[in-house]
Amino acid sequence: MSPVLTSLLAWGVLSFGAVYPWGYGTLAAGVAICALWTARQAALGRPGVVLSSLGLLILACAAQIIALPRGTLEQLSPHISQFLSGVDIAYASGAVNRHALSIDPSQTILALGFIFFGFAWAWVCASVARRTGGFTRALARNIVALGLLVAVIGLAQKATFNGKLLWFWEPMSYATNAFGPFVNRNHFAGWMILALMLSVGYLFGRFSSRAASRESTWRDHLLWIGSPEGTPIILTAVAIAVMACSLLWTMSRSGIAGAGAAVTILTAAAVYRSNRRTMRVALAGYLLLTVAGLVAWRGTDTLFAWYGNTGTLEWRFDLWKDTLPALEDFWMTGSGLNTYDTLMLGYPRTHMTQMPREAHNDYLQLAVEGGLLVCIPVLLLILSVGRTIVRRLKQPQDEMTWWIRMGAAAGICGIAVQELTEFSLQIPGVALLFATCVALAVHEPVPVQSRRRNRTARETSPELAA
Repeated sequence: MSPVLTSLLAWGVLSFGAVYPWGYGTLAAGVAICALWTARQAALGRPGVVLSSLGLLILACAAQIIALPRGTLEQLSPHISQFLSGVDIAYASGAVNRHALSIDPSQTILALGFIFFGFAWAWVCASVARRTGGFTRALARNIVALGLLVAVIGLAQKATFNGKLLWFWEPMSYATNAFGPFVNRNHFAGWMILALMLSVGYLFGRFSSRAASRESTWRDHLLWIGSPEGTPIILTAVAIAVMACSLLWTMSRSGIAGAGAAVTILTAAAVYRSNRRTMRVALAGYLLLTVAGLVAWRGTDTLFAWYGNTGTLEWRFDLWKDTLPALEDFWMTGSGLNTYDTLMLGYPRTHMTQMPREAHNDYLQLAVEGGLLVCIPVLLLILSVGRTIVRRLKQPQDEMTWWIRMGAAAGICGIAVQELTEFSLQIPGVALLFATCVALAVHEPVPVQSRRRNRTARETSPELAA
């Protein structure tokens, strides 16, 4: 199953983030097929807290697209009538007697579809991980390879950029901010945060699994790494260095900040998880040396100068200030998911020559589009997912599973930091990898009996016997 899921992840990123209808349409079809196949294999049990919170969120989003009488609509959202009268001739003339809470129901339906397919994907990954021993290891290994491929493409395109994505695709607007298959380097950085942290978790899992199986000195570790058995660790470490290099070369301040937060979490986890001083030094030292080496290679002066250029941050501050009146008007029921660009047509902006389609802060945009109606279920879902991750980390499991779970959790925290000034999770390809990280972080560990059964099946298979 992992090759199929990996191919969809690859399509999500290499189809320019799946931002075009042919990209996200194909992605949705693939997710639907995987979900149907998984539903046939999985036994549906009682819904947990996460699924209950998700159901509440979907109901809240669906409430935004229900057509309501004008009187009821004006009671629930007093400012929507004024807004619609200015942009909708039929509504202003009185020809329309009913309207949804969303100012553009078609866009909200599209957003609701993305939410549904995103969580369907997370359910597929979590269900397969629960039933199949070795799935998380295989999927994480494949993501390492995919991350390396995307990183190499990004670095190569950076050096030979011809104005086209992947050297052949001309986007709707000239790609002055492109990196790799993404038209926006910040979205590349968001995707790479998730892939990079999963890869680091996989690397630490391999190293910790070996160290936990035997007592070894520094000399034994070095000899083992130089042996054929240690080759995969070296290759993974090199892949991680290339991926980190590509993220740093984007010069995405939000991406670098998010990655820094995620690395801090993994460093603390390495110190907490490792019982022996040797392991603490090895794991934490690897992270710190890799970061220090890449920063020195890129140039501290270059990075400090780039962070000192606050022009785009000041533009974001102006945009957020311009968004506050809309938040005051639609704080209760929201303007409808995926309607920010339409909504801002009715409000004055500091920079009138630019028409942003996103708020460049997903938390602010969610508050405006969803209001309390959607934000409360979202908060409940975040709390339930966080609680589940903490509980899963405390459950008995092998070292590899624990570290992959920890890497996924660190990636989630990293992109949460980036979303303070970006909107990477609105890109379908990034959202798909994010849903994968959520699944790997919250899935139940494979029971010991299942692991033994899978191991026995492998040992007694005809191919191995032959």
